[in-house]
Formats: sequence, C-alpha cells, structure tokens
Amino acid sequence: MNKDKIKYILNYHSSLMTKEEKIAWRHWSSVYKMGNSSPEQKENRIKLSLQRGWMTDDDNILKLLENGIDEFERKVAERIDDSNSIEYNNCPKCERITRTPKAKQCRFCGYDWH
Repeated sequence: MNKDKIKYILNYHSSLMTKEEKIAWRHWSSVYKMGNSSPEQKENRIKLSLQRGWMTDDDNILKLLENGIDEFERKVAERIDDSNSIEYNNCPKCERITRTPKAKQCRFCGYDWH
C-alpha cells in the first residue's frame, strides 16, 4: 500500500480504528510533540499526559508502536481497508488517489472534473 493511500485512510477514516489503535495513535502524537523539550519539561509532561490519558503505559498498546510509526500506520490502514468497503476518490484520468474524498482536481496530473 502506498503512502498516499495510507494517509488518505488515516485522515478520512480514522473513526474505523479500534480503541487500542486510537490510544496508540494518541500516545505517539503526545510523545512526538515532546520531541525537543528539556528533560525536566519532558518528565513533567509525561506525568501530566499519563494522568490525562494522552499517553499510556499499557504494554499491549505500546507493542503496536514497537516497529515505528510508519509500520503502525501501514498495518492500521491495511486492516481498515481489508475490513471495510472504502470508496476511494481517484482521478478519472491518471487513476491516482486524490487528496480528499471530495476533491475534483488531481494534484498529480492537474486534471479537473468539476
């Protein structure tokens, strides 16, 4: 599955994620936002994030992220794609996936079907 299709699924069909996948996604987002914080700030933010449920210490959830975010996104997108009938908005000319479900112009070939 290509990166454009993965992003399309995660951006427009994230409601189809399982509860565990949503928790893992929220955990990764919180960790990512702490990236350049000082060690002291990071420690305080981790405590706050755990209290508020933005991060988790559940090993089952963390295992979903053990191979990195790209692998996690790919697996989630493939599971959603396999278990649901998603209608993709593809360009009628070049057949590549559009940026959004309602797009009427291709970002790759420039074709316009308004």
